[in-house]
Amino acid sequence: MYTIKLMNEYLHGPIWVYDEEGFIRRKYPLIDNDDELRKLNEQARNLYDSFYSFNEDDGACVFDEDGYKAAYEEMIGIIKKIVHKLQMINNDDFVIEDYITKN
Repeated sequence: MYTIKLMNEYLHGPIWVYDEEGFIRRKYPLIDNDDELRKLNEQARNLYDSFYSFNEDDGACVFDEDGYKAAYEEMIGIIKKIVHKLQMINNDDFVIEDYITKN
């Protein structure tokens, strides 16, 4: 059974698909072919990525913790929509592990 983990990571949307052996799968038709999930994943990725900036002098990466806290409810709203959609399309093909809202 596949596992779909919801985790924020820079330059990657929160939807991570793992196969039965624990390997990350970049292609999973049930997810990839769903326009709503792709859009929600992209929306969450763009929001999360917006909290990162890079210092041009030394290339240091800075995470805007205050910005993330201010947008937390928006992020949670997107993740809840993703979870709801995943639950709707799941035919016991995968389990959902939500590391963002901890539900």
